[in-house]
Amino acid sequence: MKYVAAIVFLSLALYALTSYSQAKPESAKQKTVEQVVDLVKQYCGSCHKIPSPALLPKKSWPAVIQAMADLAAKRMGQEYISAEYIRDITAFYAGSSSETLPRLPVYDDVNPPLSFRGFELGHESKMPLIINIKLVTLNGDDAEFLVCDGGRNELLLLTKTKKGWQETTLAKVTLPSHTEVIDIDLDGDKDILVAALGLLPPSEALAGKVLLLRQSETGKFEKEVLLENVGRVSDARAVDLDSDGDLDIAVSVFGGGLVGELTWLENVGGGKFSKHTLLNISGALNISPADINADGKTDLVSLISQEHEMIVGLINSGKGQFKLERLSKGPHPMFGSTGMRTVDLDGDNDIDFLVTNGDALDLQQDPKPYHGVQWFENTGNLKFVYHNIGRFYGAATAIPGDLDADGDLDIIASSWNNYWDDPKRQSMIWFENDGEQNFTRHNLINKPQSIVTVELKDINEDKRLDIVAGVFRIDLVKKIFEQPDKKLTQDADVLAREELKSRIIILENLGSNNDLKK
Repeated sequence: MKYVAAIVFLSLALYALTSYSQAKPESAKQKTVEQVVDLVKQYCGSCHKIPSPALLPKKSWPAVIQAMADLAAKRMGQEYISAEYIRDITAFYAGSSSETLPRLPVYDDVNPPLSFRGFELGHESKMPLIINIKLVTLNGDDAEFLVCDGGRNELLLLTKTKKGWQETTLAKVTLPSHTEVIDIDLDGDKDILVAALGLLPPSEALAGKVLLLRQSETGKFEKEVLLENVGRVSDARAVDLDSDGDLDIAVSVFGGGLVGELTWLENVGGGKFSKHTLLNISGALNISPADINADGKTDLVSLISQEHEMIVGLINSGKGQFKLERLSKGPHPMFGSTGMRTVDLDGDNDIDFLVTNGDALDLQQDPKPYHGVQWFENTGNLKFVYHNIGRFYGAATAIPGDLDADGDLDIIASSWNNYWDDPKRQSMIWFENDGEQNFTRHNLINKPQSIVTVELKDINEDKRLDIVAGVFRIDLVKKIFEQPDKKLTQDADVLAREELKSRIIILENLGSNNDLKK
């Protein structure tokens, strides 16, 4: 981290200190520039990389510095940074930053290579909260998607039939976050593993659950609780982690504050599971099974957000034992990680990581010019090399797929936090891969806004991948939590003035524009 620019302005910042803090106590001596920089290094670099003042606008730094000091005190059980040092560090950041953040340029897609036609599916909602859409094979229909609907607190099956699209409620679940079709008891029936947050926004409340919808007969499911009394659960995956022939369950508990963990549930038979905590940490967005070191054993990978901003690997040593490895560290604590996927993006037969950053519920909630999409190339020996794909406000998710059918993996990305008053800002874009992992951006849509989940499927069997996407109106969630009661209810005053909106959309891939012009 370089401090040259910050130091140039620090003397002025200290001189104007009263603009950002209370009057200086008589006993507190004015510090030199070097002394304040040392404080920044000591306190702001103790648990994460030292953030640059350029990361936030001037007005935001006092509240952010105080929030981080409060968090440090909570973690340590005592005051960590004195009021005097908080004042000095605040002066450093507020006095060295700009009034506003630079804006990403608007991208004009002059000659897009593909055309798409959009239409909406299913019921509309005043506050769409589609958390996850997952392409599955459950009943054998041509197109089946499990839909985690946080607005209705339901797990739905979206199916394309000869009569059209149908939505069927499978279970009532409070804020379902991820699903997976499995056969947990190896009886030939397809069951559904469900992760549930249980609560918005991040919190220390033990509201999370892992559920099993056990299929008793075709289309009939019985709900069982596999894990409860834990923080908000973001992900659950079924995988044989101890090589004993049955399915265990890996779980990421995002939680919030001091609550959160990566854990696994050992299948001990008879429908029973034994919990093993692998890492106590808040902010885990996922837990993805993958053999990242190519030793034949399934490892676990997780993207950790909040102030941690890192990718960790839990390397499988065999017999249910794992070794923690930090695979990548974000450039700063405001990076705002939102999601990751494991994928062999460059076709060299190993596991790479596709990652988005664009958090909309951070300490400072404006879209950031450093939001975007990137991938981490697996170069062997648990080493991963960062590659930028593109900057994109509020990037919420990215999914690989060969949209243009040229044999390589393109990237589709969505945004949930953007300057929506600007009609040129996009809620979905795609990056065209030239085959060498050089990517060219193309626009898709600017409405509906705030999309957090995307799936790909050739819906109409024309050998072109279409896009299925879910809308999550984080802006309305923010408005509701700004109300005095801070309750997420469908009858909130905020929603009384809202019109019905799309929850699920499809972008039909019409193919090459050159072909359409012929």
